Amino acid sequence: MEWRCEWCGKPHEENDPPCDNCGHGQFEKAVVPRTDLAEGEGGPEATLVWVCTECGREHPKHAPPCSRCGNATLEKQRQRVDESELSAPGYVDLLTPQYAALIGIAAVFAVVLALGVTGVVDLPGMGTDVPDVEDVPGNATAVDGIPLAAVEDAYVDELNDQREARGVERLERAEGLDEVATFFNQRQVKRTLAGGDPIETGTLNDLLGRECRTDSEVDIELASVGLDEGTDAEELGTLLATDVVEDEGWRPDSTRRTTGVDVHSAGGQLYLTQFVCES
Repeated sequence: MEWRCEWCGKPHEENDPPCDNCGHGQFEKAVVPRTDLAEGEGGPEATLVWVCTECGREHPKHAPPCSRCGNATLEKQRQRVDESELSAPGYVDLLTPQYAALIGIAAVFAVVLALGVTGVVDLPGMGTDVPDVEDVPGNATAVDGIPLAAVEDAYVDELNDQREARGVERLERAEGLDEVATFFNQRQVKRTLAGGDPIETGTLNDLLGRECRTDSEVDIELASVGLDEGTDAEELGTLLATDVVEDEGWRPDSTRRTTGVDVHSAGGQLYLTQFVCES
């Protein structure tokens, strides 16, 4: 059995001090039987260490001085190793509340993304883009200084007043439907006044979706609604709504609840397109 110097740790074939390296006069057994490690207070998970009597620094072998404080005295002790320190943590142990929250958010995002891709829900940037119409005759924003956006609001308000009088739920403007109504209305104006191409049915259906349909598309001459110097946006919108209901046969008691409206001025006429959807 090999022996080693207690001072410097140099191995020797025999227990025959002094040490060839440092001259120390005492050797120790270089190999400690495993059965010896398993005995005593430490138990089967114990190991031997050399502990500095001054600062408590542990050393794997008796090689003074202490590497921390320089003390020359090291004491042999048994050290017990906890099995939990030797095992790697599992996935459940790593699942902190922060990680759990991130995983939950990612799962919700994945579900919403899947619904958006399949068309179950509408997601920004994932729907069909409404194209622009170029070189449209007339004016899309005003007529004789009257803002057409205000006319559209007054038009829908008048329709809702009539619906409330009939005990029907109010129409809600939808930005997406407004965009489709603007596209359709401008294409119709361009086709009528400048010979543009008609809209393909498939294109319109893709833009509207399965729950919508064309409910009204009306051409109204300005003179027929009494447009004069004193007419304002609210009056013009009310006149348009009255004309649509009485002359064009639009039913204000329709159970459809979402609408998109566009009013365009061109060639001495107002062109109005309205889409109404179930939801």
